[in-house]
Amino acid sequence: SLTDLRGWHLQRAIKSNRQLLNTLLQFFDNHFVTQQSKTVNYLDNYYDDFNVINQIATDFEYREMVKWEQALLNPQCTFYDLLKISAESPAMIIYLDTVGSKGNGNNVANENYARELLELFTFGVDNGYDQNDIVIMSRAWTGWTVNYLPLDQLNNPFAARSTNLMSGVTSNKTSITNLIGGWNYQYNAANHYTNSKTIFPGKTVPSRFGAPWAGRPYQLALAARNGTNSIQDGYDVIKHLANQPFTSEYLSVKLCRLLVHENFTHGTYDFTDPNLSPEGQLVLQCMLAWENGNPKGQIRDLLRVILNSDLFRKNDGSRQKVKTPLEFVVSSIRALRSGDGGTSTAEGDNSAMISALSRMGSMRLFDREEPNGYPEFGSAWISAGTLAERLRWVQAFLLPAGQNGKTDAGNSVCNPVDLIKRKLPQADWTNANAVAIYFCNLLFAGEGQGNLLDYERLATNYLNTADNGTTASPFNALATTGTPSPYEWRVRGMVAFLMTLPRFQEQ
Repeated sequence: SLTDLRGWHLQRAIKSNRQLLNTLLQFFDNHFVTQQSKTVNYLDNYYDDFNVINQIATDFEYREMVKWEQALLNPQCTFYDLLKISAESPAMIIYLDTVGSKGNGNNVANENYARELLELFTFGVDNGYDQNDIVIMSRAWTGWTVNYLPLDQLNNPFAARSTNLMSGVTSNKTSITNLIGGWNYQYNAANHYTNSKTIFPGKTVPSRFGAPWAGRPYQLALAARNGTNSIQDGYDVIKHLANQPFTSEYLSVKLCRLLVHENFTHGTYDFTDPNLSPEGQLVLQCMLAWENGNPKGQIRDLLRVILNSDLFRKNDGSRQKVKTPLEFVVSSIRALRSGDGGTSTAEGDNSAMISALSRMGSMRLFDREEPNGYPEFGSAWISAGTLAERLRWVQAFLLPAGQNGKTDAGNSVCNPVDLIKRKLPQADWTNANAVAIYFCNLLFAGEGQGNLLDYERLATNYLNTADNGTTASPFNALATTGTPSPYEWRVRGMVAFLMTLPRFQEQ
């Protein structure tokens, strides 16, 4: 089910040792966004059982994630590799309406995929194309659809629809529920626009890009094709788009926003300007790495440039962004998580985390309606209401099991006292300052000591103060018996307090 897939994704984000890989998987799933519920609506034409529909639609989303992961694990993975996976994805073909697009006869091709392919997946908004380019490009995608194919031809886009009847069924091959097979993308050459097509006619790369791109023509001429050969129109389009400077600029800006800060702009840098900003210079270095790779557009080349840059390694790359709801929930659990002998000091309940993502800003994984993906800008995630939901999540997460209000975090649990006992010498277990320093370093990793002093002071005072906030109550005198004990209540309250501070909302 969709809930299962979301839980799988969340648990990998929490527990995987490959954190950069999982960050990239989330990034590219968001970049090539699709909507599970739109697939559900499409499949409703073929099935009456919603559980079956839901499972097939979710499987389309899962397939994308698995294929992107396999691609990214290849050291030479290129952007074209990822774009090709997206173009062939049944979820994408349905989401942006290629599934029913026809160019034969008097049919007019659906423009949705061509528009978003340029605007959101490659060139970026208003960057090197016009409406006529969208119209012409849409014809290259006619005939790309999905169908129920024989299992032994599931990866053959030219295969005919399955006619293999299930055991015990003797007739009615028109009903998919009677057939053995599987859904995948199919190419129907009879629906293709077979005439020649010229995209970006006479266009050249603007001067602002500088060498080696400025003045380079990027017109794409597709010859008249018919039959199965005409499927090549689509592949020629994405191969052409994948390595244009507009695309390398757009993806470089998005990756810099992901990994550094949100103040990178798209389509505005003059790369010939001797006074180009540090952000513009980093984007340019990413583009050159893209251009000079063999093959071009290798994702690891871009990451290497970004992760070795001064902008990433100095203050500009730390605590400069607001966490998305996904990052906030996952980081809350990861921060307090330590495994020992098959147990852990923090675990997240899938259903509770999924609910929290929705409450913190309608972040519905694998089911976003808008094709532009979830934003990397903090302003989209921070309001009085969403901040209140973040605080609500943290306070419920830090409550002991069985306490009133715990249901807001479901079965998501943590045990900061157990964490103290695993990580600090016994002499420091009741030392308020030592405990405060430990959790400040844990929750605000990479922060300079000078910046932590105020937090450490606040945390120490919290530990030495009664619940009314004014009466002194020495931490080292608190009783450690009871379930939960006064000592445990104080520790849990202090950790929750630190995690509700503005600094923990930042990545």
